[in-house]
Amino acid sequence: MNKTLLIASLFSTLVVMSLNSYADKSGYYRWSDDEGKVHFTQQPPNGRASVFIKTSSGRSLDSDVSASESSVDVAGNDDEAIPEKMEVLPAKNPELCTKAKTNMQSLAANGARIRISNADGSSRFLNSEEINEQKNRAQEVIKIHCN
Repeated sequence: MNKTLLIASLFSTLVVMSLNSYADKSGYYRWSDDEGKVHFTQQPPNGRASVFIKTSSGRSLDSDVSASESSVDVAGNDDEAIPEKMEVLPAKNPELCTKAKTNMQSLAANGARIRISNADGSSRFLNSEEINEQKNRAQEVIKIHCN
């Protein structure tokens, strides 16, 4: 009985510890050294201002170290441009590129009437606002997969 209880408690402890590792923030810290060089690390630097950059959302959060505790101003580094937002794009897909370019040509034709089918089987024509929205979507796909 005691052996079963011990095994169950060890197993639940391991489960809780593994879940805690998944709950950690994913990202990295951006900070500057005494020479003004920007560094990116997994751990926050001791006694320096740093900015945590969350990789899953692209947003950044200031770390607990205040700027008054550090003599280095991260934002004041004019030598290197620090991007405001980092974006991970999917791999280029030539099929999507070709399809988007074909769609763009159809949408750009003068007097184009674009018919769509609804989920219930009925069909209707796109209005000018919807055509412009489709053009914007096609341009975004071209930007990602063609250029």
